Formats: sequence, C-alpha cells, structure tokens
Amino acid sequence: MGFWDKAFQATKDVGTTAANSLNEKANEIRQLKEKYESMSDEELIRIVNSDGFFGKTQTEKGVAFSALKSRGYNTDDIRSR
Repeated sequence: MGFWDKAFQATKDVGTTAANSLNEKANEIRQLKEKYESMSDEELIRIVNSDGFFGKTQTEKGVAFSALKSRGYNTDDIRSR
C-alpha cells in the first residue's frame, strides 16, 4: 500500500468515526426529546437550572430548554424560577 492509499484510508477512518459519533449524539437527543415531552414544566425547569457535580449535562439542559420554549416560555421565565 502506497503513501496515498494509507493517507486516504486514514482520512476515511476519521470520517467514519466522526459520522458514527454524530449519529449517536442525534439518537441521544431524539430519545431525550421523547422523554422530556411527557415531563411537567416544573421538572423541565429544574433540569435547566440544575448545577453542580450531580447536575444534568449540557445536552439534557438544552433539550429541556427547547421543550420549554416550544411550550411558550421565554428565557427570563425559565431562568427566574
């Protein structure tokens, strides 16, 4: 295998890994959206405002925030609770 074949294979492997990672993240977000749609507004607000070591991840907070925005909340309403 020549230099260009090895370089092409390395690039292809990196691209495949990145695509798989993006696909996994998309599935995680999709599952969170389904789960959070059935939660109450107060539960979602707690998720968005959670802090500390045992707080929720940024992905979880983002999905909860998005769910609240779709229910008509604005940023000030969410942050002030």
